[in-house]
Amino acid sequence: MQEYTIIPLPIGKIWIDKSMMTYRRNMGEKIEIPYFAWHIKGADSNILIDTGIEAKQAMQYHSPDSPVRFTDIQTFEQALGSQGLKPEDIHYIIHTHCGYDHIGNTPKCQKATIFLQEEEWKFTMSPHPVLREIYHPHLLSGWNRLQLVKGDVPHLFPGIDLIFAPGHGPGVQAVAVNTKKGKVVISGFCCIQENFVPHEEMKPYYPVTPPGIHVNPLQAFESMVKVAGIADILLPQHEPSLLGVKSIP
Repeated sequence: MQEYTIIPLPIGKIWIDKSMMTYRRNMGEKIEIPYFAWHIKGADSNILIDTGIEAKQAMQYHSPDSPVRFTDIQTFEQALGSQGLKPEDIHYIIHTHCGYDHIGNTPKCQKATIFLQEEEWKFTMSPHPVLREIYHPHLLSGWNRLQLVKGDVPHLFPGIDLIFAPGHGPGVQAVAVNTKKGKVVISGFCCIQENFVPHEEMKPYYPVTPPGIHVNPLQAFESMVKVAGIADILLPQHEPSLLGVKSIP
């Protein structure tokens, strides 16, 4: 089976309350988390997972007194340039979900075919008021080559699978990538490594902590267990320690 390398491309950082990552835990504790575009290296085509957003654009979706703060690490163009690429060179984008911090730069990739779960597209086009701060239908405009998928998609490309993982959003999908060190899975849902570290007092009944932002915490819990069981190497979407990682494996 074909083997790939995943290149994390950090776009920016968000200053938030940690409880937004860890359901019912760490309230009042502040944390700065990164967000990434991920380049799958070794394919015949140029494939990205998510695209990130520029800080200035992201802050438009928050009131001036919001405690949430975005800062840039690099532009999308600079991130791609580090791989010898430009936005017009991207052939495929796999979107884990449609939270604005994951899709803001997508319209720059005018030649890309975009893979998105149908349930996520439906929700984004008519978001529930509870998550209206995160889901913005207009961000999907300019997606010229959108391809909707449903559920698990084995072998989207050789050695690359889509794993349906709802809960954080209704149509979240993790991405499993075959590498020389086994199956690397990008979580899809917003989390950090701590979400997968059981708290001593809850073992063995609470092996994971669901995301603090969700449409269904029970579904999010089950999706986390599913994804963790598939992965040889698990990449939580917003894990700070990944900022120092150049490639996986």
